[in-house]
Amino acid sequence: MKNILTYFTLFLGFFLSVSHAKDLLKTNRESITAVETLLTTLDEAQQKQMFFSFDNNDQRKRWSNLPTGIFERKGLRMGDLNKEQKEAIFKILQITLSKRGFQQVIDNMDSDELLKTTSSSHRKLIFGEDEYYFSILGIPSLTSPWMWQFGGHHLAVNSTFFEEHITLSPTMTGGQPIYFQRQGKPVRQLAGDVDLSFTLINKLSPEQLEQAQISKHHIHTLISGPKATDVTPKKVGLCAADLNQEQKDIFIKLVLERVGILNETHTEIAMNKIKQQLDQTYFAWYGDTRKESPATYQIQGPSIIIEYSPQRNSSNPKDHIHAMYRDPSNDYGAAFSK
Repeated sequence: MKNILTYFTLFLGFFLSVSHAKDLLKTNRESITAVETLLTTLDEAQQKQMFFSFDNNDQRKRWSNLPTGIFERKGLRMGDLNKEQKEAIFKILQITLSKRGFQQVIDNMDSDELLKTTSSSHRKLIFGEDEYYFSILGIPSLTSPWMWQFGGHHLAVNSTFFEEHITLSPTMTGGQPIYFQRQGKPVRQLAGDVDLSFTLINKLSPEQLEQAQISKHHIHTLISGPKATDVTPKKVGLCAADLNQEQKDIFIKLVLERVGILNETHTEIAMNKIKQQLDQTYFAWYGDTRKESPATYQIQGPSIIIEYSPQRNSSNPKDHIHAMYRDPSNDYGAAFSK
């Protein structure tokens, strides 16, 4: 009887692991189908515009916080597409991202469309929802790596697939303005990042704060942004292992604000890995701890780099934000080719 139970337990574990793998493959499978749907709406010239080889490093790194006019993107320009084509692209994004993650994309585009009508910047800068680009690197497949990219001003989502795995490293969100009205209702981008970070910093003891607060002045340079050549995590600030349970719960929620841009299934996998590495993960703060003040924070660990940075050159830094997520262990899906 004991042998039968042991056999059954092993069989059940194997069955559940196989079932789980099939569930994980679902996102990749549905993404491939959505790409095939998009292809039926594109002519040959558009398809050539959209596709790049998977090892095209120039295209892979062709993302920026900068707008059209001072930065050139390549791929399908949203302003050149019809409604059916745009909806097909959004469908691909919706399959990969969480509901909240996709909403961040929409909020960013709506914000930039508003910036187009209100900005007094130099006329060579081009803002607005037309200036977002979509591209695919590699051939969508269940057995070999491929990726899609979607981005524009203050937005770059790079999603790499391999079998049942997905990484969004690197992904940049943010926006200008952060606060705006849409159809008469207020929108506040990155609200969770702001609220949770200030909650955490103000929950620290004086001794913890002394470790975490690197400077009383916020910084605006992203150390892991589009021009970064080294994304090795640094042990700067307060180690997450030194937080009490209440503080750790807030810290995990803060990390989830960035990681949770990805769909729920793959977010859970990423978060489990991060939770196991808290003793190697650090939280650093630059700026005042009063919520009405602009402040920068960084989270760095073996599989997570997060940055939130108000822009110093803005008349209202809290209304112009750059936010960054990277997995230094799997940037651009590097771990998928090992």
